[in-house]
Amino acid sequence: MSLYKLITENGKIESGVLEKIKTDSINYEKVFEDWLENSPYILLEDEKEDTIVWIGRQIHAPVGDTDKYPDLIGLDSSGDLIIVELKKGRTPRETIAQILEYSTWASNLNYDNLNEMALNYFKYKNINEDKNLSEVFKESFYPDFIEDLEITFNKNQKLYIVAEEITPIVREVANHLRIKYKLDITCLEYRVLKSKKGEYTINIEKIVGYEALKKENINLERWHHPIKVKYVVSDTIKQITKGDYSTVFAAAEVYKEIIKRYPDINRYTVGAQIMQDCVNHTSRKHYPSGQRDLYFLIEKGKFRLYNQATDGKWNSKGEKIS
Repeated sequence: MSLYKLITENGKIESGVLEKIKTDSINYEKVFEDWLENSPYILLEDEKEDTIVWIGRQIHAPVGDTDKYPDLIGLDSSGDLIIVELKKGRTPRETIAQILEYSTWASNLNYDNLNEMALNYFKYKNINEDKNLSEVFKESFYPDFIEDLEITFNKNQKLYIVAEEITPIVREVANHLRIKYKLDITCLEYRVLKSKKGEYTINIEKIVGYEALKKENINLERWHHPIKVKYVVSDTIKQITKGDYSTVFAAAEVYKEIIKRYPDINRYTVGAQIMQDCVNHTSRKHYPSGQRDLYFLIEKGKFRLYNQATDGKWNSKGEKIS
């Protein structure tokens, strides 16, 4: 299949000319790892409104008498460990053994191990100064929860193989491990495309993932309704506020209303969507994809509708710009 970019004159679609986008031959393995680190939601976009807090990159992971270095290590909103192995070109058959070795190593990590890893990563990235893993985790996923948060870190591991081409043997074995042994392993293919004008397009396709389990009638906790979560949340808030900018609401209140119609919705998902669309919420920086400027944070856990005329303009990191 060929991909083309539509080039138009004066914004008129009917005058468009198709320009073929070609796969760039430059080795993008390192830079794609950077892109993935900056855009963790790429791994999770088909599952729910979620993100990943990275806590390690190319760290030492000894397994037996061998030294391994997984590309990226992170945590999702459940506290499960995310392990990513990125490959340039085609995946050799050894990739499966490699990701299983990472899982073996990771299964023995306790909170202290993860916290030490995270502190080193935060220091290297010059972020989250003077904060431990628990504090950063809560700030990223549950900043508006007033009650104490009890999270079991690393209860499960979620494995990701990302490559330009997932070979048939890796695909077949990964599917077998998911279906037969319930191993949470996902394979994604990516292509870096570049037009003649130097514009980049990244094509990402999930090769092994939820669809494989769905065909086997394996139950998964995921949003399965035809309407998107973000619209369920915003529609509910419209009902609560009735468009009144002075009406204050809490994430817990919104969740309480939504579960009357959608009892299977995740409480975290509701809170994550609100802070993603809240202009002055500093945790929105963890959800850069698909932000909408809808709400304004008054105090911890309390929001109202956003009014640009009185509240000013804010950027994607929750910082005021005017």
